[in-house]
Amino acid sequence: MSKENKNKEQIVEKKGADETVSISKTELDAIREQLKMLTEISDKGRLFNYESSHKRETSMKVNVSVISGKYLIGWEPKKDILIKHPTTGLTVGEEQQYELTLLAPDDSQLKVIMNSYSEFSNARYNERVLCNVIGKREARDGKYAFEVQLPDGREILLNSEFVN
Repeated sequence: MSKENKNKEQIVEKKGADETVSISKTELDAIREQLKMLTEISDKGRLFNYESSHKRETSMKVNVSVISGKYLIGWEPKKDILIKHPTTGLTVGEEQQYELTLLAPDDSQLKVIMNSYSEFSNARYNERVLCNVIGKREARDGKYAFEVQLPDGREILLNSEFVN
């Protein structure tokens, strides 16, 4: 090993509370192989317990739909009628209607009617924003509601079926 490479491996730069350590690719590969081996032979239950107890807090994020600058905070199917062929009796279509609840920037709620599933689906998935979840509640029926912080800073409570 040349003198230049030896000195290069031992360089440690101080950057605030972090340190940068330079090592050769051979040493890095050896460390990776050893880590891989230890992970593969470890007791999976103990490994799971360790990772669970040492998990870093990461903030959960959800997608919230936006329609004309208003947040979609709920919907309810109002009509779902099957259309049957008069002679065969087979289903040939559906007549559906959805009532959407939108949250305006001034915190007022607006009801909007969508007259088909495709219109409802397009409105729901065309524009969405990523929001931080600041809390999670579980109802007695086992469903979850999320306390969500909107991009404008407002905090709202949304049932899990109205996100993503």
